[in-house]
Amino acid sequence: MASTKVEVTWVEEGVALVRMNDPEERNLLTDMLVDELMAALRELSADAKVKAAILCGRRDVFCGGGSLEMLRAVAAGATHAKDVLLPAMLVEFPVPIIAALEGHAVGAGLAMALWCDIVVASERARYGANFTSMGFTPGLGITALLPALVGYGFATEMMMTAKLYKGRELAERRLFTHVVPEGEVLDLAVDIARRIAERPRHVLTMLKAEIALPRRGMLTNAMPREHVMHQVCFSRPEARVLLEEGYVGPRSGAPERGTES
Repeated sequence: MASTKVEVTWVEEGVALVRMNDPEERNLLTDMLVDELMAALRELSADAKVKAAILCGRRDVFCGGGSLEMLRAVAAGATHAKDVLLPAMLVEFPVPIIAALEGHAVGAGLAMALWCDIVVASERARYGANFTSMGFTPGLGITALLPALVGYGFATEMMMTAKLYKGRELAERRLFTHVVPEGEVLDLAVDIARRIAERPRHVLTMLKAEIALPRRGMLTNAMPREHVMHQVCFSRPEARVLLEEGYVGPRSGAPERGTES
């Protein structure tokens, strides 16, 4: 599959690695990157040789969330079917997907990672649901998923404050499956994928479908309500100003404003 932003390689038989690699935009969810990522997932989901997949990004950033252009389009009232399709593809992927977060993951980038089945994060990188810092409510189903992962109280804190946390701060919060030193993230993800790939594929597909069933329900229920909240937020006259002032671009040198801890 020809691609410029997403690279698909084989770690070994049965284990595919999908790497988001957009150095110009620091792995923001532009239309091009999302299209290529969805195409890669679609192709791998139809490949009977795949027993496990690893989703990773760059060493500095796994995914920086939605691009400013994409958020401006949402603010203008455009509907993005990809907001629904991308997390659904991760949940519906026939075998386990392991997210390897060597670098930062914020906003929609964090949401995308959390819809994977197993998440390995870095102690040093920063993670957060920072939607409200740009003046709108969270999306990609994270309003349902985050409380299920970390509990109501901490999920509320994460989303309401838009704070970014270092991975080591989240190690005891059960947000991620594993939190390890930066240099060990991908190695651990590969090791887990190899162990999974030792099992029969039909066992893996049946088990994945069963375990993921509650997540399918969460996503289906949350997305329509999140879209309504977005419509309300972006209908306010100050919405564009809040978006422009709260957004930090890909070349800022930091994942988001307010990263001190």
